[in-house]
Amino acid sequence: MAESMQGLKRTHRCGELSAANAGEKVTIMGWVQKNRNKGGLVFVDVRDRSGIIQVVCEEGKTDAALIEKAAGLRSEYVVAIVGEVAMRSGAVNDKIATGEIEVIPSELRILSEALTPPFPIEENSKTKEEVRLKYRYLDLRRADLQRNLMMKSQVMTLTRQFFSEEGFLEVETPVLNTISGGATARPFITHHNALDIDCLL
Repeated sequence: MAESMQGLKRTHRCGELSAANAGEKVTIMGWVQKNRNKGGLVFVDVRDRSGIIQVVCEEGKTDAALIEKAAGLRSEYVVAIVGEVAMRSGAVNDKIATGEIEVIPSELRILSEALTPPFPIEENSKTKEEVRLKYRYLDLRRADLQRNLMMKSQVMTLTRQFFSEEGFLEVETPVLNTISGGATARPFITHHNALDIDCLL
Protein backbone atom coordinates (compact mmCIF):
# COMPACT_ATOMS: atom_id res chain seq x y z
CA MET A 1 0.00 0.00 0.00
CA ALA A 2 1.33 3.43 -0.96
CA GLU A 3 2.34 5.78 1.86
CA SER A 4 2.27 9.56 1.98
CA MET A 5 5.44 11.58 1.61
CA GLN A 6 3.97 14.31 3.80
CA GLY A 7 6.64 15.85 6.01
CA LEU A 8 9.48 14.58 3.82
CA LYS A 9 11.61 16.67 1.49
CA ARG A 10 14.46 15.30 -0.59
CA THR A 11 17.83 16.62 0.57
CA HIS A 12 19.99 14.97 -2.10
CA ARG A 13 19.66 13.03 -5.32
CA CYS A 14 21.13 9.53 -5.17
CA GLY A 15 24.13 10.24 -7.42
CA GLU A 16 24.98 13.50 -5.63
CA LEU A 17 26.10 11.76 -2.43
CA SER A 18 29.78 11.13 -1.81
CA ALA A 19 32.27 10.38 0.97
CA ALA A 20 32.07 14.08 1.88
CA ASN A 21 28.49 13.41 3.10
CA ALA A 22 29.54 10.64 5.53
CA GLY A 23 27.82 11.11 8.89
CA GLU A 24 25.07 13.33 7.45
CA LYS A 25 21.37 12.59 7.75
CA VAL A 26 19.83 12.60 4.28
CA THR A 27 16.49 12.02 2.56
CA ILE A 28 16.56 10.33 -0.84
CA MET A 29 13.75 9.26 -3.17
CA GLY A 30 13.76 7.04 -6.22
CA TRP A 31 13.04 3.69 -7.81
CA VAL A 32 14.21 0.36 -6.42
CA GLN A 33 16.78 -1.00 -8.87
CA LYS A 34 17.64 -4.22 -7.01
CA ASN A 35 16.84 -5.83 -3.68
CA ARG A 36 19.10 -8.50 -2.20
CA ASN A 37 17.99 -10.27 0.99
CA LYS A 38 20.79 -12.15 2.76
CA GLY A 39 18.74 -13.00 5.87
CA GLY A 40 19.11 -10.30 8.50
CA LEU A 41 21.00 -8.21 5.96
CA VAL A 42 19.11 -6.49 3.14
CA PHE A 43 20.76 -4.47 0.35
CA VAL A 44 18.54 -2.13 -1.67
CA ASP A 45 19.86 -0.19 -4.66
CA VAL A 46 17.85 3.02 -5.09
CA ARG A 47 18.01 4.84 -8.43
CA ASP A 48 17.00 8.27 -9.69
CA ARG A 49 18.09 10.26 -12.74
CA SER A 50 21.42 11.18 -11.11
CA GLY A 51 22.60 7.65 -10.29
CA ILE A 52 22.35 4.78 -7.81
CA ILE A 53 23.01 4.53 -4.05
CA GLN A 54 23.09 1.40 -1.90
CA VAL A 55 20.87 1.28 1.19
CA VAL A 56 21.81 -1.32 3.82
CA CYS A 57 19.47 -2.70 6.50
CA GLU A 58 21.32 -4.83 9.05
CA GLU A 59 20.23 -6.56 12.25
CA GLY A 60 21.48 -4.63 15.26
CA LYS A 61 21.73 -1.38 13.29
CA THR A 62 18.25 -1.20 11.76
CA ASP A 63 14.82 -1.68 13.32
CA ALA A 64 13.46 -5.21 12.69
CA ALA A 65 10.19 -3.89 11.20
CA LEU A 66 12.16 -1.73 8.77
CA ILE A 67 14.30 -4.72 7.70
CA GLU A 68 11.15 -6.75 7.04
CA LYS A 69 9.68 -3.89 5.02
CA ALA A 70 12.88 -3.48 2.99
CA ALA A 71 12.97 -7.21 2.29
CA GLY A 72 9.55 -6.94 0.64
CA LEU A 73 10.58 -4.25 -1.85
CA ARG A 74 10.52 -5.15 -5.54
CA SER A 75 12.00 -3.68 -8.68
CA GLU A 76 10.59 -0.25 -9.65
CA TYR A 77 8.84 0.41 -6.33
CA VAL A 78 9.08 4.14 -5.60
CA VAL A 79 10.55 4.74 -2.16
CA ALA A 80 11.59 7.54 0.16
CA ILE A 81 14.40 6.81 2.61
CA VAL A 82 15.68 8.84 5.53
CA GLY A 83 19.02 7.70 6.87
CA GLU A 84 22.67 8.36 7.58
CA VAL A 85 25.42 8.22 4.99
CA ALA A 86 28.27 5.88 6.00
CA MET A 87 31.44 4.58 4.40
CA ARG A 88 30.95 1.04 3.12
CA SER A 89 32.01 -1.64 5.56
CA GLY A 90 32.37 -4.17 2.73
CA ALA A 91 33.88 -4.03 -0.74
CA VAL A 92 33.89 -0.74 -2.62
CA ASN A 93 32.02 -0.77 -5.95
CA ASP A 94 34.22 1.02 -8.50
CA LYS A 95 31.53 0.78 -11.19
CA ILE A 96 29.32 3.50 -9.68
CA ALA A 97 30.12 7.01 -8.45
CA THR A 98 28.66 6.29 -4.99
CA GLY A 99 30.50 2.97 -4.66
CA GLU A 100 32.39 3.83 -1.47
CA ILE A 101 29.35 4.87 0.58
CA GLU A 102 25.97 3.51 1.65
CA VAL A 103 22.89 4.77 3.49
CA ILE A 104 21.84 3.26 6.83
CA PRO A 105 18.08 3.93 6.95
CA SER A 106 16.05 5.09 9.94
CA GLU A 107 12.81 5.48 7.95
CA LEU A 108 11.46 3.86 4.79
CA ARG A 109 8.25 4.81 3.00
CA ILE A 110 6.83 3.04 -0.04
CA LEU A 111 5.41 5.86 -2.15
CA SER A 112 4.18 3.59 -4.93
CA GLU A 113 4.20 -0.14 -5.54
CA ALA A 114 4.86 -1.60 -8.99
CA LEU A 115 4.24 -4.74 -10.97
CA THR A 116 7.27 -6.64 -12.21
CA PRO A 117 8.43 -4.69 -15.30
CA PRO A 118 8.35 -6.50 -18.68
CA PHE A 119 12.10 -5.92 -19.12
CA PRO A 120 14.99 -4.86 -16.85
CA ILE A 121 15.44 -1.10 -16.49
CA GLU A 122 19.15 -0.94 -17.28
CA GLU A 123 21.57 0.63 -19.72
CA ASN A 124 22.17 -0.87 -23.16
CA SER A 125 19.02 -2.96 -23.00
CA LYS A 126 18.89 -6.05 -25.22
CA THR A 127 15.07 -6.00 -25.17
CA LYS A 128 13.34 -5.92 -28.55
CA GLU A 129 12.55 -2.42 -29.74
CA GLU A 130 8.81 -3.06 -30.17
CA VAL A 131 8.57 -4.12 -26.50
CA ARG A 132 10.53 -1.08 -25.34
CA LEU A 133 8.33 1.26 -27.39
CA LYS A 134 5.15 -0.37 -26.09
CA TYR A 135 6.33 0.41 -22.56
CA ARG A 136 8.03 3.69 -23.45
CA TYR A 137 7.29 5.21 -20.02
CA LEU A 138 9.50 2.49 -18.51
CA ASP A 139 12.13 2.61 -21.25
CA LEU A 140 12.69 6.32 -20.59
CA ARG A 141 13.81 5.50 -17.04
CA ARG A 142 17.01 3.95 -18.41
CA ALA A 143 20.13 5.99 -17.67
CA ASP A 144 21.38 6.12 -21.27
CA LEU A 145 18.07 7.52 -22.55
CA GLN A 146 17.83 9.96 -19.66
CA ARG A 147 21.28 11.31 -20.55
CA ASN A 148 19.98 11.96 -24.08
CA LEU A 149 16.93 13.79 -22.71
CA MET A 150 19.09 15.91 -20.39
CA MET A 151 21.48 16.75 -23.22
CA LYS A 152 18.57 17.84 -25.43
CA SER A 153 17.18 20.00 -22.62
CA GLN A 154 20.57 21.65 -22.04
CA VAL A 155 21.07 22.36 -25.76
CA MET A 156 17.56 23.87 -26.04
CA THR A 157 18.12 25.98 -22.91
CA LEU A 158 21.48 27.30 -24.14
CA THR A 159 20.07 28.02 -27.60
CA ARG A 160 17.13 29.96 -26.19
CA GLN A 161 19.43 31.81 -23.79
CA PHE A 162 21.78 32.79 -26.64
CA PHE A 163 18.98 34.11 -28.87
CA SER A 164 17.35 35.90 -25.92
CA GLU A 165 20.64 37.69 -25.12
CA GLU A 166 20.87 38.69 -28.79
CA GLY A 167 17.45 40.34 -28.58
CA PHE A 168 15.39 37.72 -30.38
CA LEU A 169 11.80 36.87 -29.40
CA GLU A 170 10.42 33.33 -29.46
CA VAL A 171 7.02 33.47 -31.11
CA GLU A 172 4.61 30.59 -31.72
CA THR A 173 1.65 31.46 -33.95
CA PRO A 174 -1.22 29.17 -35.03
CA VAL A 175 0.08 29.19 -38.63
CA LEU A 176 3.74 28.45 -37.79
CA ASN A 177 3.06 26.01 -34.98
CA THR A 178 2.89 22.24 -35.41
CA ILE A 179 -0.34 20.82 -36.84
CA SER A 180 -1.52 19.10 -33.68
CA GLY A 181 -0.66 20.01 -30.12
CA GLY A 182 -0.67 16.51 -28.71
CA ALA A 183 -1.16 12.82 -29.35
CA THR A 184 -4.92 13.05 -28.86
CA ALA A 185 -5.45 16.28 -30.81
CA ARG A 186 -7.83 16.00 -33.76
CA PRO A 187 -6.75 18.07 -36.77
CA PHE A 188 -9.50 19.94 -38.59
CA ILE A 189 -9.72 22.05 -41.72
CA THR A 190 -10.37 25.78 -41.53
CA HIS A 191 -10.22 28.61 -44.07
CA HIS A 192 -7.41 31.17 -43.98
CA ASN A 193 -9.11 34.40 -45.13
CA ALA A 194 -5.98 36.46 -45.83
CA LEU A 195 -4.44 33.77 -48.04
CA ASP A 196 -7.77 32.44 -49.29
CA ILE A 197 -6.72 28.83 -48.71
CA ASP A 198 -7.91 25.91 -46.59
CA CYS A 199 -5.58 24.96 -43.74
CA LEU A 200 -5.27 21.84 -41.63
CA LEU A 201 -5.07 22.75 -37.93
